[in-house]
Order: sequence, then structure tokens, then C-alpha cells
Amino acid sequence: MIQGLSVFASAPQNVADNTGILRSCKIVKVVCCALGPKGNNIEQASTQWLKRMGVSDKSEVILCDTPEQCLELARSIKGNGVVAVFWTCAVYSRENQFFFGNPDVFPFFFQEEMPLDEMQLAVRPANEPQILACGGIPAGWRTASHPSPAPLVKGFSEVVLQNSNAAAARACANSDAELCITTESARKIYELVKVHSFGSPMMVFFGGITQHGYEQIEKAREDWKSMCW
Repeated sequence: MIQGLSVFASAPQNVADNTGILRSCKIVKVVCCALGPKGNNIEQASTQWLKRMGVSDKSEVILCDTPEQCLELARSIKGNGVVAVFWTCAVYSRENQFFFGNPDVFPFFFQEEMPLDEMQLAVRPANEPQILACGGIPAGWRTASHPSPAPLVKGFSEVVLQNSNAAAARACANSDAELCITTESARKIYELVKVHSFGSPMMVFFGGITQHGYEQIEKAREDWKSMCW
């Protein structure tokens, strides 16, 4: 071992089902730190996961500007019996940096599968006639997009990078770009018009926990058969 170099956090393999553990009275709150603003796939996946775990009644979803901010927020949550879960997606463009840059946490502790909320190209209502008239993307039009789905318009449009799919919809609504790659939920929120559907493929989302969160789960695991279940 070389002093000063990082070591990955380790956890027992094939541990008991964490669903029941999160429902334990020893876990008083589950905080999901997810990418915002509202309308993103990660936010929807984290909400679906809370329902599947059966802990919606003692949960909170906090939206952040980036996955990195989600992790930092999770690190700051240290209440007794509180588990903070920071969320990423299998196709997050910086997932490798996220993983190798934070070896002290458990980035894949939980997983949730969900079809993507319909990914699509959308425009402001005033711009729809120009799309219909030319049957394609007009020359010079820009597309607001998170880096991950940006390749979908490679060769068709200049990309204006945004922090999330919902942020892309917001940028389009604010006239920062003529088009956006976004979700159906975000399209509705920002009152845009769909001009092309990319589809809704299945996706895997990762719920990570910090050392503190892991310790809280292990304390609850010790009381697996206690009367408070």
C-alpha cells in the first residue's frame, strides 16, 4: 500500500434485501439527491424507487444542478437514522470520472430500471411552422441538450450544452436555443411542442450512498428481527 493514495470503499457482497432495511424504524428518513429541475429521468427514477422500496412516507427528493452537487449534498447529510441517496444514470457522460474520482462512496448501492420518459426534440410553439415547412432542422438552429443525448443531433444542429434534459427544455423556452432534446414531462412543464420522438428505451439508474449512509443501513440490518419492523 502506498500512503496517501485512495482505496475503494468496500461492502459485504450478497447482503440481505435492503428493501426491508429501509422500511425499518431505525431508518427515520431517506433523502434522494437527484438532478433537477423537475422533469428529468433521474428524478422520476428516484421517485419510482422510493415507491418500490415502500418508504415514500418518510422520504424527500432534493433537486440539484449536477450529479456532482447531488453527491456533495449527500455527503453533508449526517443525521442519525438518515440515509442520503445520490442518483446517476448508466449513460451519464461523466460516470467514469464520478466513480473513480470518489472512491470513498458506494455509487451503485441501489439500482432502478425504468423506460426513459419519452426522449424527443422539441421547439417553442412559434417555431413549429418552420420545422413543418422544411421537414427538417433549419440551417443555423441550435439545440439545447445535456451532453449525454447530444449525439442524437450530431451533424444536424449545433448543440448548446445544458446540465440536464429539463434544463435543456428550460433553455429552449427561454430562447437560448431554437430546439431542445428533452423528456415528455419537461416538454409539458415548459409548454413546448414535440417535433421528433427518439423513443423510450429501458435505462438503469444508480442510487449511491456515502459512508454515513452505509453505516445507518448496517445499524438497521443488525436489528433485522427486532420488534420495530
